[in-house]
Amino acid sequence: MTLFKLYPLIQALIIVIFFIRPIRCSLKTKLIISAILLVGTFKLYVFIFTGGNAMDPKLSRISTMFLSCLYFSSLMVLMLTIFRMSINGLYKALRRNISKFIINPHSLRYALLSVIVSLLLGTVSVYNGFKPAALCSYTVNIDTLSPLADGMRIIHLSDLHISAPTTEEEIEDIVKEVNKRNVEIIVITGDLVDGDVDSLKKKTDILFKLKAKYGVYAVSGNHEFYSGYDSWIKYFNKGGIRFLENESVTISDNDYPLLNICGITDATAYKYSDKKADIPTAIKNVDSDAPVIFLTHQPKVADELSAISDLTLAGHTHGGLFPVLKSLVAAANHGYVSGFYTIGKEKMIVSNGTRIWAGIPLRLKTPAQIIEITLKRTNSF
Repeated sequence: MTLFKLYPLIQALIIVIFFIRPIRCSLKTKLIISAILLVGTFKLYVFIFTGGNAMDPKLSRISTMFLSCLYFSSLMVLMLTIFRMSINGLYKALRRNISKFIINPHSLRYALLSVIVSLLLGTVSVYNGFKPAALCSYTVNIDTLSPLADGMRIIHLSDLHISAPTTEEEIEDIVKEVNKRNVEIIVITGDLVDGDVDSLKKKTDILFKLKAKYGVYAVSGNHEFYSGYDSWIKYFNKGGIRFLENESVTISDNDYPLLNICGITDATAYKYSDKKADIPTAIKNVDSDAPVIFLTHQPKVADELSAISDLTLAGHTHGGLFPVLKSLVAAANHGYVSGFYTIGKEKMIVSNGTRIWAGIPLRLKTPAQIIEITLKRTNSF
């Protein structure tokens, strides 16, 4: 059993021993609080029991949302408990008296307030997680952009995470919203799916309705490698979504090069297969007369592209999900977590994701996004 599978048990023990046990109340009340918090804590085990896993839950949308509300609530209680223990421990040390504390661990009022606040935050976060993506627009200036490409528009999707809880209506709505923009290029920066082709084909087939003048391009994310990489890449390429795995394509107008679109295999691919991200191979066929648009799932790769890419598009971070976690996600991705960045000549846009991963479907102040990018010549008028 991996540490990942043991984590829910560790979380449950901390909640029971340090949050529930000290409360001065009836056994019935403790059992009710325990039921609320522990069902959510053991969400991973419920996924496994029902034939799924954290990456690919085999549950309906409503069941997933319900369990996730309870999960986030229990996680908030865990964080509040650790905070309380830290504050009280520091206070005891300063006062040199182990009987002193600032936050009373025996208080039923404090316990109930913690549970209620956590449930409210959990419900709001999961509701936000499943909300439709909002349109987000950027204008990006590129010095070397051809006059013929001035004003060209790109739709950037990322982290669709199509899985059992996803409805066909959700994907239809995304496709309709994108197609009505009537853009020249559509790109998808990884984590399209959580599950196998046979299980998700009816939903993912909808993506083949995406339309753009110069085509739809994508790169793999880490979740493709959890879900059967080779099968998915073959399936999407056959359906008209071209995956750029360490390769490039030049977009031309009457043989005049407008843009190079380059893409690399996900940075963690080497852990799961014989494939690996290879930037030199990805750029070896680019046309030097046209700017480079680089697709990568993980934004931390941007530092290696600062002398290569004019515009890098990435996802993976989900915008950090919520404020406290956002700093940790940023630190794990070289500081890149959400929005627009400039790294030398390179500009980068990191998407919050177009949908949400069912394993942690939480959002606070990090809305899902469909990003529309307008390319402009720096000196165009």
